[in-house]
Amino acid sequence: MRTFTSSMVLLAALISMPLQASPLSDARAAGKVTEEPSGYVKATANPSPGIAALVTDVNKRRREAYSRIAKKNGISVNQVAKESYVRRKK
Repeated sequence: MRTFTSSMVLLAALISMPLQASPLSDARAAGKVTEEPSGYVKATANPSPGIAALVTDVNKRRREAYSRIAKKNGISVNQVAKESYVRRKK
C-alpha cells in the first residue's frame, strides 16, 4: 500500500506540473478535447487529424504510465486510470 501511495503522489505531481502552452492544454481550452472519468482524453465531435493524433498520443502515454503504476502496485490499470481522473479534477 505504501508503494501505491508513493506512486499516486508521483502521478499527482506529474499531473499538477504546469502545462505551459502545451498542445493538450490548448485543445482542452478550445473545447476540442475533454477529460473522461476513465482517466483518458476524448476528442469532441469531428476532430481534425491533428487533434485525433494528439488524443491517440496522450492516451498511449497515459496507458503506459498507468500500466507501470498498476504493475508496481499489483492493481488494475483501470483503477490507476480512474484515480488519475479523480486527482485531475481536484
